Amino acid sequence: MRKYLCLLPLLLLTLTAQAQENTLATFNLKQESILRVGMLVLGGWAVLNILLASFKLTTTTRARRYFYQMNLYWNVVNLVIAGIALHHIISSDGEAMALAESIRQHDWYKKILYLNIGLDVAYIALGAYLQQRAKTSLMKPEQLMGWGQAVVLQGFFLLLLDVVLTVMLENISERLFRLVPLG
Repeated sequence: MRKYLCLLPLLLLTLTAQAQENTLATFNLKQESILRVGMLVLGGWAVLNILLASFKLTTTTRARRYFYQMNLYWNVVNLVIAGIALHHIISSDGEAMALAESIRQHDWYKKILYLNIGLDVAYIALGAYLQQRAKTSLMKPEQLMGWGQAVVLQGFFLLLLDVVLTVMLENISERLFRLVPLG
């Protein structure tokens, strides 16, 4: 019995390592879940906008036509982005990632979201500029107004989505950094 007692520390180390891996895998799966839902929301928003804009383009005129036109263009891009992001998220194996790789990936996702938040604010400002410009423009004021309204709408939606995703990832960051061994 005494000769097996020396194996006890090794067993404890093995259990601790497995618990850490399970916690890391759990973190990675949670992050993947948050991002997957976010991209499904973006994709759903894009499909809804594409369908609505396609229908409305046949029935509206003037500035509203340009509003739906820009929504259609914008959401084709959103759908492509959501599809590529979903493919990346689904194809990555979060359970098999090492701690360093998980930290890098988590940091990269947060950087992308913070960048997107800045872009979203720029979209809103651009849309507001287009609307303001439409008031004084002699060339295609209806187009500027419709496009400006659409860009503001899309910017606000993307800002809301990106802020929610960022907050959710920031809220789980502590779980990941607790896994980093000290010293």
